[in-house]
Amino acid sequence: MRTQIQLFVALFLSFGLMAQNVLIFQPSGGANDGADEGGLLTGKDTWVNRYAPNDNYGDMYINLGSPRSNCNTSDYKSYYQFDLTSLPEVVDSVFFGLTHLAHDTYCYSNCNADFYFYYCTSAWNEMTLVQSNLPTENSSPFYGPIPISFPNDYGNVEYEFTNAYTYWKSNTNDNFGFTIYSPTVGCNNAAVIFNVYGSDDSIASNRPYLKIYYPSQAGIDESKLQLAAYPNPFTDFIQVDLIGIDNYYLTDMTGRKINVVYNVSTKRFQTAHLAKGLYFLYVENDGKVTVKKLLKN
Repeated sequence: MRTQIQLFVALFLSFGLMAQNVLIFQPSGGANDGADEGGLLTGKDTWVNRYAPNDNYGDMYINLGSPRSNCNTSDYKSYYQFDLTSLPEVVDSVFFGLTHLAHDTYCYSNCNADFYFYYCTSAWNEMTLVQSNLPTENSSPFYGPIPISFPNDYGNVEYEFTNAYTYWKSNTNDNFGFTIYSPTVGCNNAAVIFNVYGSDDSIASNRPYLKIYYPSQAGIDESKLQLAAYPNPFTDFIQVDLIGIDNYYLTDMTGRKINVVYNVSTKRFQTAHLAKGLYFLYVENDGKVTVKKLLKN
């Protein structure tokens, strides 16, 4: 079932006496047929290369951004878009998470640069986007600077994203995503790059995501989100109370239902036979669907 309701993958953290809800929204690559719009199973991101102006990278597993080069055409911009339709209206804070690839081999010039996020102001298609048909963008960034220097190995980084999220939730028709690059001008010769994994990467934990902290008054039926399935990551079993639930099933990342046995007496799924990877537990009750993202180690 690939509906927007499956976006509600929630965890719950406690801060003293206050409970704060946390939603991890991490799209996977999708069909790469031009229809992907940044939903949970339809990740939308790509990059362009001025050195190869007719090449499209919509199905690549990485995304690149760079400084602007004045000695050659070796510079890049990366693009992202998230479908926020069914995500919380009221939030405390939102973070954009990326996993950077290490840059530690060589850099000859433009080895330090500040990178920024810019709103896109027109539509784009990840499978047809090339240097000659870039979307328009705001001249002023909405986030930055992000200083990048050589060498580096930043790994997973979460960037504050609350203003962009709330702007798009209030102005739905203006959500054309955003672009990342550095306006620093110089000679790019193995220059620093904003080099990260995209939604098409085969390792789910590497993919871009939004981490959304939202309050209880956000208009979400929290009773349907409190699905306590553990341990997570799991190995031989998943412990979860499904007694009295209308319907439930486990799927892999492609949406294919997985054959697992649920033991009513122990309230466990037996999962020793499953391959390592990411799974989704769907629980349907009273006409509503809750989804829990689970990782097998």
